Amino acid sequence: MSTVNTDPRAAARTAFWQALSERLDSLRAMSGHELVNALNELLQPLFPNLAAEVLGDPPAFKLVLTAHGAEEDFEELMALVQSAPALPQLEVEAFRQRMREGFSMRMNDFELATTDVLVKHEPYRGLVALEIGFAKPIPMDMQDHARHMSMIMLDHILGEYDFAVKVGPVDHVEADAHADFDGVPLDDFVRLFDACWRDDLGHTGVFPVGEHAWSGLTATREAEDGSEIEMVVMRNDAANALLGRADLGHRLSAAISVDSGEELDEARVYEDRLTALLQTHENGCCTHVVLEEGVRTIHFHIAHPEAAIAHAQSLQAESELPVTLDLAFDPTWKSYRIWLA
Repeated sequence: MSTVNTDPRAAARTAFWQALSERLDSLRAMSGHELVNALNELLQPLFPNLAAEVLGDPPAFKLVLTAHGAEEDFEELMALVQSAPALPQLEVEAFRQRMREGFSMRMNDFELATTDVLVKHEPYRGLVALEIGFAKPIPMDMQDHARHMSMIMLDHILGEYDFAVKVGPVDHVEADAHADFDGVPLDDFVRLFDACWRDDLGHTGVFPVGEHAWSGLTATREAEDGSEIEMVVMRNDAANALLGRADLGHRLSAAISVDSGEELDEARVYEDRLTALLQTHENGCCTHVVLEEGVRTIHFHIAHPEAAIAHAQSLQAESELPVTLDLAFDPTWKSYRIWLA
């Protein structure tokens, strides 16, 4: 069986929190701007893609850690926050959260308010696709700049995590079409976005109970020699409710070679037992199973990678079938969404 290193940055996380703890008293005496700079001086050498921000005034304050919306750095960010020790008068939070009220921003002598940004939306392959226009005329030489600003404002309104994980394609209307664009102001968009995610897409976040409904699919992909490889997919439709849950951002895949009916039966027993273990206390959910070229690969989205891998390995020790495990951070459930209609 293959092994998976799930914690390669543990030493860096320990070093950061130790350094912060040792300097906490002096940090509390700093002003807001000075405090932010000092926190980033501690953070940047260890986590150069992350940044520290502060809410509230010392001595009690909230440390907000952000990846500036870069999904590829979310795993590192979340692991760092989860490893935070309990420190007096210090709250630690992952990601910039939603702004509760409308706002305006000014960049390069150009100003936009949330009332100036108009949005339309529709479901798209498990995510929410957006189209953006403007409620006021935008000079031609400011079109690209205004579009860039609108993306920053969307991030602020929806929150860093939701904007990166739940939003699909984003298009801007052409400059000559703004007058006829019937989008809603950004101020009013959050409730519509949440309703689309929950009601239209069915991502309620509620863990499915009882028997799960499954759909059978077939597909082909092109091999390196140009031939077509057939795939049979069983998709867990009930798992759709959990798509996008921040605590289920890791995908664990278990690939098993099955060359006979007996081995297929044994693989199914392994699958059922692992599914039962992971579903206990809502620690994971089987999302889909792919049969391709004699290999049956079972995919799960899980909350605690190390515990899930330990379960998978303990079950494999009781079986004669070789199992290859693969762990990936997949907060948008890409490997599941490709099988959604």
